[in-house]
Amino acid sequence: MSKQEIRRIYRTALKEDFPQVLRLELGGKMLEYSKVHWRVDGEDRGLRYGTNPHQKAALYKAAPSEAGIGSVDWVKWGKDGPSATNIEDGSHGLRIVRYFDEPAVAVMKHLNPSGVAIGRKGELLSSVYARARDADPRASFGSVVVLNRRVDKSTAEELSETFVEVVYAPDYEKSAITIFQAKKDIRLGKVPGRARDSNPPDIVVLDDGSLILEDAYTTRIQSLEQLKQLPVATKRSPSETECIALLHSWWVACEVRSNAVVFWKNDTSLAIGTGQQDRIGAIESCIEKAHKFGHDLKGSVMASDGFLPKMDNVEGVAKEGVAAIVQPGGSVEDQELVRACDRRGIAMIMTGERAFRHF
Repeated sequence: MSKQEIRRIYRTALKEDFPQVLRLELGGKMLEYSKVHWRVDGEDRGLRYGTNPHQKAALYKAAPSEAGIGSVDWVKWGKDGPSATNIEDGSHGLRIVRYFDEPAVAVMKHLNPSGVAIGRKGELLSSVYARARDADPRASFGSVVVLNRRVDKSTAEELSETFVEVVYAPDYEKSAITIFQAKKDIRLGKVPGRARDSNPPDIVVLDDGSLILEDAYTTRIQSLEQLKQLPVATKRSPSETECIALLHSWWVACEVRSNAVVFWKNDTSLAIGTGQQDRIGAIESCIEKAHKFGHDLKGSVMASDGFLPKMDNVEGVAKEGVAAIVQPGGSVEDQELVRACDRRGIAMIMTGERAFRHF
């Protein structure tokens, strides 16, 4: 198969014949989902394809809903529209940036962030994006970028410096759209924001068609004040700056595939470990990434979505100069871990809340 034929496969939309409406009854309450179409060049268009080019797919929007990824309006359609993965990346990225009141950017790959950054006072949005991108510049290639602010010209120029598949934002300046017109394949989605606590139940379809219905995950730690009310396990309490960093790193860790670890400093993720079967593996992958891309972990904080089971979890980060840790607690070795942190001057907060994500 030639290179041109392979490229054509990835650019060709599959026609699907899924129903227009899905209905699910939950305890007498009828939930209705309508298939999403977008009007493009006089035609109704849907998803290009599913997770892979040979899988047909359709997006359904819960009724009534006027916010979130199901309500995306395509400012620029790009190479025959979005795939299912493009939509899922956007949805997960929106979950991250909506935590923050500050300008925030999440660079997404395979439903996980490769980099997240939030704006400092007076900082240009383009600079915030650049920090998120450069947290892991290798993974940012071919990414989906999600922002919680209107995209301006300078941000569009910065986004155009790297291969980005899709951008999602609340809006775009006309000058930004003009910049993007030079990028034939990029898609621009305009997405209305959604409240943090407006999460419908999760529906998981298993291999045999069975369903798991569960409450959507939402951390109860929604503010700095709530974080400060949590028990400090160590002799040293985190400073104000460390508390803010711990909160932000925890929010990101809550939206990363388990086992998840996030190192954070100066309003930026320095490294994100995702999808590892063991906790120390997630930590080691973070440290390796940070070293590879020249990020100094000294003075950073670390968030873990599950408890730290063994001493090597603390010993590794202590050698890197990590200043504070936030984690659920609950290991049989908690007291040993606390003593190890005390010996090294590391502050540790235990949330009492696990944040596993298995999407």
